[in-house]
Amino acid sequence: MISRIIFCVMLGVMGLIGLLPEPPVQKTLKQKAKEKSVGAVCMKKKKQTLQVKQLCKRWEIQTNG
Repeated sequence: MISRIIFCVMLGVMGLIGLLPEPPVQKTLKQKAKEKSVGAVCMKKKKQTLQVKQLCKRWEIQTNG
């Protein structure tokens, strides 16, 4: 009888662990600086190369989506 109670408690705890969301990942200082510099490049009206256009498209999707 006690083993059934222990088993049910273990299943309940394991089920709750699966329902809780993962904590958000904090960005490092290097990642923040990179995003800021990419944002500065993409905010300019004149985008010169195809690579810059693709970079800005990915940056817009990442910030908006």
